[in-house]
Amino acid sequence: MSAPGDPLSTVDEILRFNQHRKRELVKIKFARMAENVFAFFRGTDHLFARHWPVLHPDEVGPPRLICGDLHLENFGAYQTDDRDFRYDVNDFDEALVAPCSLDLVRCTTSILLAAEVWNISPVQASGIALDFLTSYRAAVTEAVRTRAIGEIAPGQGDGPIWDLLDETALGVQSQLLDRHTEQGTHGARRIIRSDEKHPEISEKKAQLVREAVEAYGQATATPKAYRVLDVTGRIMGIGSCGLHRYTVLIAGGGTPDTNRLLDVKEAIPSSVLSCSVCPQPDTDGNDAVRIVRAQHQLQSKPTAGLAAIDIDARHYRMREMVPDENRSKLDRLHKKPDKLRLAVGVVGQLTAWSQLRGCRSGPPDAARQLAAWVGSPALDAVLPSAVRYADISCRDFQSFSEAYADHHFDKHLRE
Repeated sequence: MSAPGDPLSTVDEILRFNQHRKRELVKIKFARMAENVFAFFRGTDHLFARHWPVLHPDEVGPPRLICGDLHLENFGAYQTDDRDFRYDVNDFDEALVAPCSLDLVRCTTSILLAAEVWNISPVQASGIALDFLTSYRAAVTEAVRTRAIGEIAPGQGDGPIWDLLDETALGVQSQLLDRHTEQGTHGARRIIRSDEKHPEISEKKAQLVREAVEAYGQATATPKAYRVLDVTGRIMGIGSCGLHRYTVLIAGGGTPDTNRLLDVKEAIPSSVLSCSVCPQPDTDGNDAVRIVRAQHQLQSKPTAGLAAIDIDARHYRMREMVPDENRSKLDRLHKKPDKLRLAVGVVGQLTAWSQLRGCRSGPPDAARQLAAWVGSPALDAVLPSAVRYADISCRDFQSFSEAYADHHFDKHLRE
């Protein structure tokens, strides 16, 4: 393994990891990663995996089905199948069976790096990180004692997380549609094209997406709802940028105000799989099935429209888009450290509840194993490990930034 922080190995590893992605989108990804170290961290979970054998805590904890890429931007509000809302972990692209500390170290590292970008003092950042881990420990202990796993639902609590959730829950479908679509002279909707978010795609590719979504709809109780009205590309995020991704407008209720938007994203193997020696769930090599099954198990309630589909021999995760979903991100609190600290404490609870749901596919005493681990000094080693990761991430970011400023990546992406 290359030494952590080696400038050449960092740059080469980033190029290697992204070599099979769409080059024009990789350029966008690299530009976003260059903005700050927190963005870089979110876009390089493969580097986190590379450093894990050296920087993980001595006692990594019992294996569980976990998110695999837990950081502050992967929590948020979502709509459930029964049209209710929840606040929870909301990204499972990297989900796998691995030691429970993997997600804890990654999320704690993200707290330290986000705090640096958000101009939060190191003392405050350490306090917020400790609150996350303390809340996690307390939630695991309490849930195992009561045999009840909690959830964050609208109207059931007070504080910044519920404020963020309520903003999303109050959003309406017509607002989502008006933001991303336009109506023609006859009232029919069409996705608004833009090179930054919804680029035009070929008619051949659009037809393949249309056929796959409508074929999925035929197996549901409401096949007419999945009649596809329009398809574009979709550019968002950092880690997944460069993969095939589409925005799909479907008929929904059949009127312009009851149409629905789907996010359809290519699924690839977890980039942190090397961090685990545990047997993984059998999905016949279908990573969309892996992601969807993990999301069903780890979230408090199923996400609306969540499914695995195939398009042109590639596997995709499909879900409904949510009104104002970006308004529930924790970065909205970055100028309010006291509220951020309260919110991160709740995030610790959410992490505990998600990992306890992950115990359901393990041995009968899996939850008690987790409780025993969090009750030992082993959990205290997570923060020192995260501090080391944060330091390595800053050094890797420096190497990346220098190469980016020297247009090193431009040359490789032209070849």
